[in-house]
Amino acid sequence: MRVIGLLCEMVGEVVMAVQHEFDFRMLGPLVVRRAGAVLDPGRRKQRLLLVRLLLADGRAVAAQTLCEELWSEQPGRAPGGAMASLHAHVSKVRAVLEPPHLRGRGTFEVLVTKPGGYALRVPSECRDTVRFERAVALAQRLLEQGRPSDVVREAERALGMWRGAALADAAHHLFAAHEAARLEELRQTTREIRATAMLLDGRIPQAVAAAQELTAQHPLRETGWALLLHALYLAGRHPEALERYADLRRHLADELGLEPSPRLHALHEGILRHDLPPLPLPGKAMAAGPAADTGDSPDPSRPAGAEAGEDQPEVTEAPDGTAPLGTHPAVAVPGATSCEPTADVTRSGTPAGSVDPSDAHDDPAAGGAMSGSPRVARPAQLPGDLAVFAGRAAEGAWLSAARGAPGGPGPAGAPVVVICGAPGVGKTTFAVHHAHHIASAFPDGQLFVNLCGFHPHAPAVEPGDALHGFLTALGVPAPHIPEDTTARSTLFRSLLADRRVLVVLDNARDEQQVRPLLPAGTGCLTLVTSRNQLPGLIATDAARPLSLPLPSRSEAHETLARRLGPERLAAEPAAAAEIIRLCGRLPLALAVVAARAELEPAFPLRALADDLRDAHGGLDAFTGFDTATDVRTVFSWSYRSLDEPAARLFRLLALHPGPHITAPAAAGLAGLPLPRTRRLLARLTRSCLVEQPLPGRFTLHDLLRVYATELTQTHDDADERHRATLRVLDHYMFTAYEANRLFRQDSLPQLDLGSPNPGVTPEDLTTAEQADRWLTAEHRVLSALLHTAVSQELDRHVTGLAWSLKEHLNRQEYWPEAIAALAPALEVARRRGDRLEEGRCLRHIGSIHGYLGHQEQALRHLRHATTLLEELDAVAEQARAHYGTACALYLFGRIPEAVASSERGLALSRATGDELWTAECLNELAWFYANLGQLEKSLVHSEEALALFAGLDAPWQQAQSWDCLGYTLRMLGRYEESVATYRRAMERSRNWGTTGTPSAR
Repeated sequence: MRVIGLLCEMVGEVVMAVQHEFDFRMLGPLVVRRAGAVLDPGRRKQRLLLVRLLLADGRAVAAQTLCEELWSEQPGRAPGGAMASLHAHVSKVRAVLEPPHLRGRGTFEVLVTKPGGYALRVPSECRDTVRFERAVALAQRLLEQGRPSDVVREAERALGMWRGAALADAAHHLFAAHEAARLEELRQTTREIRATAMLLDGRIPQAVAAAQELTAQHPLRETGWALLLHALYLAGRHPEALERYADLRRHLADELGLEPSPRLHALHEGILRHDLPPLPLPGKAMAAGPAADTGDSPDPSRPAGAEAGEDQPEVTEAPDGTAPLGTHPAVAVPGATSCEPTADVTRSGTPAGSVDPSDAHDDPAAGGAMSGSPRVARPAQLPGDLAVFAGRAAEGAWLSAARGAPGGPGPAGAPVVVICGAPGVGKTTFAVHHAHHIASAFPDGQLFVNLCGFHPHAPAVEPGDALHGFLTALGVPAPHIPEDTTARSTLFRSLLADRRVLVVLDNARDEQQVRPLLPAGTGCLTLVTSRNQLPGLIATDAARPLSLPLPSRSEAHETLARRLGPERLAAEPAAAAEIIRLCGRLPLALAVVAARAELEPAFPLRALADDLRDAHGGLDAFTGFDTATDVRTVFSWSYRSLDEPAARLFRLLALHPGPHITAPAAAGLAGLPLPRTRRLLARLTRSCLVEQPLPGRFTLHDLLRVYATELTQTHDDADERHRATLRVLDHYMFTAYEANRLFRQDSLPQLDLGSPNPGVTPEDLTTAEQADRWLTAEHRVLSALLHTAVSQELDRHVTGLAWSLKEHLNRQEYWPEAIAALAPALEVARRRGDRLEEGRCLRHIGSIHGYLGHQEQALRHLRHATTLLEELDAVAEQARAHYGTACALYLFGRIPEAVASSERGLALSRATGDELWTAECLNELAWFYANLGQLEKSLVHSEEALALFAGLDAPWQQAQSWDCLGYTLRMLGRYEESVATYRRAMERSRNWGTTGTPSAR
């Protein structure tokens, strides 16, 4: 399949004489040349394959690695059939790159097979990325030699090689991310080298413009600002240089809380004194690779407010790594307040009989300054830290950053962080562990209370009772504690006004339970854990949310290793990985299973994994030793807090195959109006029973899904569950069918799907782009629902889902999966005796086998389809079958036979008066004739096809026809017409609005 408009990237370029046969350009969309002639690298996967092998620089890449990296939708895994698709793509790339005299013999000298996989044998200098790096290295050497004019010329030559983003064809693939970022960094350094050379060469106006561009592109990159200030000064624009420095200083203070680096500060002083420091050379010691840290020049990518170690003030880090020592002022005794709650509170606001923290470390024998004054108690109420705690480094770092430096400038109110998450995810354990980690930064004490907001038996703790405990811990005598909650809250805030106290409010029910317990002092930090998200605290109390996700696999492994010992896990790595998977990485489930393993140290982990598997996904395997550790019981605490509509939706979500569900799909599942469903989903999300990992998409943790399944089996009868299943099948079938119709391709047959069930709300998709995004996100759900329809013999849903799923998979080149998707529709057609539908299915399956290179299967299916359709006298479908046969024959190199089959399809299309398929066959023949060298015939067929397409709403086909005509014109030597034609193809393709490939016909 050709790539539309490939030559348009080359418009205006002179054909270059190259030293080597091949020229690969990757500083933008992939372009391949051989001996100056542009080659078509093929479809998206073929381009990805070429980029990946080029990055290997002649080294072999294993076939399995290529499958995992080119089909990267599931990291570390390739979809079924990827290996067959890979071999097909390799064959097509070889057809482009290998000399014709070798292809026939099956020997290869460019894309070769090695014991380690596939490798591309071309010289390194064939790649523009290598030529670019060498040009940059030369510019750097010329700069160090004091030849600025030559530097500008060489730097501009290097930058001129760029035509867009580096490795643009692999922009969303991990294998290219690091190299693309490195090349982009080198590109920016090259711009800095060019601007520096302009300054040294006296080209001041050009240097000012170049430096302004640098600071606009990277406003926190130091070298750009240094160049701009130098250039403005040398241009005689001293006031503007000072203004720009002031702008930078404000920006750094507002965004990062930093001052400009010493280097920029010295430059500013030099401008004021009219005595500039020397101009540093960017990218010093850089060769053909990333910038090296030489230790004698600043990193050009370092933010403008940061510098190397010798430029930083010396700071001693605290033992826990949370804050520098010696940077906080001494803790002050709280000052006088305007309302003194009792007579026993001194004028300083300190309760009588308590211990003052400023005296806490004084030696009484030495006579502390406050030795005769009342003292304030220093509470230490944190529960014990879990000795085997593991992971959560990212969340801990975020929490440390969110609280800021105690004693420093802070928000108007005390910092508050709400730690929320699903039941059993480890909110309390994390909060207590981190509280111990940062406790030394709060010398006035730590307060803790379990508010029992979601306790199975104990009532929720009233705020007034929690305040009584806090005030007692702070040294206020019980008789002096006010009676009402408001007065207690006022006293609590007064006592903590100028103190640094850490407050942990665990298991909070709602905002009303928490607000009276929040201190007001800016030196305090409050950690709140809750199964609810408590959005009111975020909206009105400046709280910051921290949603605690599941631990990663490595963190879950570390958790088990801490509990069971690394040796036990190392002895059975597969069993350990299986336990982690079956626990869904949920910390509570891991803790329960680990406890069982600890109680039976002689039992192998494999036996434990087998027990979990034998539970068939149920929760009985996670029955704990008490209510606090029983997974089902812990889940029930959150479920019981729901009202019945939210509880019903939670139960029915178990019938959706996942992984994600949208609000319209959930509305169809529950048979509810969309606005009401959105409110219920928001309620479930606030309760952390449902997560929203992406905007508009909701999901359940695996074990919560099991719990919801148990509940729906218990509370919802079989008829209710069946009606919900039919509604969700309707939602996806009607949405997918209409989504595919938005692509304006005629490979999707007209199906009689009937009408949606009452209560079904299909997605509102109006453009091809929206349809493509939805199908990409939902194709796994569609596949799972197709299996559901097959298992329940719902023939209408089988046919509708199978065709829609096949269309999407085929566009994405998941060809084996596309065949598997269409197979159930073929079975339904045969079972119901629908021979026309059987012929359609056979035709499409045969065409897809052709893309896979399966010659025997492809032609067998296509000929069977043709015979069947001839018996039915289905002339229009016969034309399509001949068209598909011609495509397959062309792919197998049997072009004369392909021409004959396509001519037959054309004749049948003309007989039916079907202008679209007539144009399709004409365009197909035009391409075949062009490949046979019969260019005048190709030209005639292309022009007739375009004349027909002009009157039809078929943008994709019209773009393909322009593309074919452009190729023919180029082969005829009519280059200007060819370029104009390719441009029209590109514009038509853009207007169509999708990059997908067509369905097999």
